Amino acid sequence: MSSKKKTTKSEKKSYRNLLIVESPSKAKTINKYLGTDYKVMATVGHVIDLPKNKLGVDLENEYEPLFETIYGKGKILKDLKKSIPKEGSVFLAMDPDREGEAIAWHVANELKLENAKRVSFHEITKTAIEEAIANPTVVNVNLVDAQKARRVLDRLVGYKLSELIWKKIWYGLSAGRVQSVALRLIVEKEEEREAFLSEEYWDVSVKLKEDNGKILTAKLSKKDGKKYVPKSKGEVEDFEAKMGDSKFRVKDVVKRDVKKHAYPPFTTSTMQQSAYNALGYTSKKTMGLAQILYQAGYITYMRTDSVFLSSKAVEEIRSLVSSRFGKEYVPEKPNYYKNKSKNAQEAHEAIRPTDFNLDIKLVQKDLGVAAAKLYEMIWKRTVSSQMAEKRVQVLTVSLVPREPSSPEYIFTMGGEITMFDGFRKVLGTKELEDDLQEICQITKGDELEKVEFVNEQKFTLPPARYTEASLIKKLEELGIGRPSTYSTIISTIQGRGYVEREARSLFPTDVGRIVTNFLRNSFDRLMDYAYTAKVEDELDGIALGKKKYVPVIDREYKMLQEGINIAQESVKKEDVVILGESEEKCPECGSGTVIRVGRYGKFLSCNRFPECKGMKDLEGKEDTLDYNKYFKPEECPLCKSKLVLKNGKYGKFWACEKYPTCKGLVPLLLNEKCPECGYHLVERKGKWGRSFTGCSNYPNCKYIKKVKKSKAKKDSES
Repeated sequence: MSSKKKTTKSEKKSYRNLLIVESPSKAKTINKYLGTDYKVMATVGHVIDLPKNKLGVDLENEYEPLFETIYGKGKILKDLKKSIPKEGSVFLAMDPDREGEAIAWHVANELKLENAKRVSFHEITKTAIEEAIANPTVVNVNLVDAQKARRVLDRLVGYKLSELIWKKIWYGLSAGRVQSVALRLIVEKEEEREAFLSEEYWDVSVKLKEDNGKILTAKLSKKDGKKYVPKSKGEVEDFEAKMGDSKFRVKDVVKRDVKKHAYPPFTTSTMQQSAYNALGYTSKKTMGLAQILYQAGYITYMRTDSVFLSSKAVEEIRSLVSSRFGKEYVPEKPNYYKNKSKNAQEAHEAIRPTDFNLDIKLVQKDLGVAAAKLYEMIWKRTVSSQMAEKRVQVLTVSLVPREPSSPEYIFTMGGEITMFDGFRKVLGTKELEDDLQEICQITKGDELEKVEFVNEQKFTLPPARYTEASLIKKLEELGIGRPSTYSTIISTIQGRGYVEREARSLFPTDVGRIVTNFLRNSFDRLMDYAYTAKVEDELDGIALGKKKYVPVIDREYKMLQEGINIAQESVKKEDVVILGESEEKCPECGSGTVIRVGRYGKFLSCNRFPECKGMKDLEGKEDTLDYNKYFKPEECPLCKSKLVLKNGKYGKFWACEKYPTCKGLVPLLLNEKCPECGYHLVERKGKWGRSFTGCSNYPNCKYIKKVKKSKAKKDSES
């Protein structure tokens, strides 16, 4: 007979202190550094938030947020409450930012903690954790208010504007305080591209032969001392006629010594930009990997706009550089970088490794290749930031025709020669090109024989679309949003269908343009770049204790509501969804048509709407349909008129061309017929999103086509 000893409450709580964090991964790492006196638990993110399906802000009571427990977090709070030691302390160790402070405040309130100790650290190392616990503080109410203000303001703007957009455009669309401004940037860049007029120009070069037979290339750069680019073939031909077969003489050789300073260590923004450009990581992926690296204890906190490095970190880097690369790579004094962000806190550090001697193979083994690549990029940037300058010699050789001519045409060639690689020892540097080695030997007065002119017609290109990296850079320049929000901003405008990606570029959809045009025309203040940046400054002011929550929110909400009231009265729904005019005529009355955007794509609409409801679909694209696979019905089942292909919420379908007068519909049928009843088969989706092929005569016929599993799939399941 087995006997079980009854566990007492005191035995259950063998620990004396409870330390609460947000993430289970973070808890796991911290647990390695603390003894049995501590129990580490995680909230798994926020536990309290505004309700999902209502405004959740008391407009009559100083904009008090009506916070509620997030679904599923009640049990977590209950477990935390049970784990509070009767004697000892509770430490709130959430992330060192406004969001972390807000989580700490909510947890303290929900658990009714009277003497909770707030501890914060910027790296998860034994030393940092022990130091934080030894020097606890209290929850910073100013930071909590700043986070509350951001959350409430975003809810008021998003909720109220979205309600208006549902009325003026269609249900399901939404707007956001910062996301809509970011979308405006992308829309305006596309408008710049469309308005751009390309101009012709010519690249003109001359191939020259030295006495040793080596061929060098010089580019036409000036005409009578001024920058010159030929604009037409005629200009090029005229120039060549004047040049003839004259040899070229070296007019001047200029050598300049230039020093190139190392780059500062990463902030959140510059890390996202570099990871996108160098590794091809989206901002969302970068932040996810950085979070994993931080929680595993490999890097410092990844949400920061500071380029400051602690004296301890600087000493470690200088020692490492000296031993690994040589004393000449260590500058006489540590490199100092000034923060660009005016509210960056000097106590916060840039993103850096916690151990500069850690073997990257350990990171890869622990967290995988993608995380290891990001870690290596952070390591190189941080170490190189404290290395000596790169010294280069910039060489410029100017050549003119030996026979003097008027006007004087000047050709140039050259490059830069690395004299000392400095910080580039870590970041990498280009090798000296063979041509540049030859150019170095050229002296003033030398003559080179002309081999031939090389002319290439080109055209100016429109401004490039934003990539994630360039959009983040622009947002930071304008002071819109904060680095920690950039990833969410970009994900949100793509998730809403306002922006799509083509290769690495971001471009607006028709729906994105419609929403932007509406907001830009009706809420110019809200969509203004400078104004949006000013609001960020107001939120920073609350965090610093210089501004108060209620006055800031009250002013913003009243101006928002005023704009909404005006738009309610002055904006007509039928005018909002117009993209532009069309050359086609209305199929009903022969009047002109305009291009409108509907829920499921673009269509032509009579410009006399609503008097005339003539329309034509532009999104069906019948010519792209595979008729070997899909069946094309002959006529409308109700009125025998022609059917047109349209896009709907659940995919393509056939609709009567006389819609809305006739509402005849036919699903997109397959040519293949049901073996049981002879009706056409159709592609469907089940309750859980799984695709299958069934009979279009359902529910009279419940035939479902069986799909044979591929050998590879069978093997993977076995």
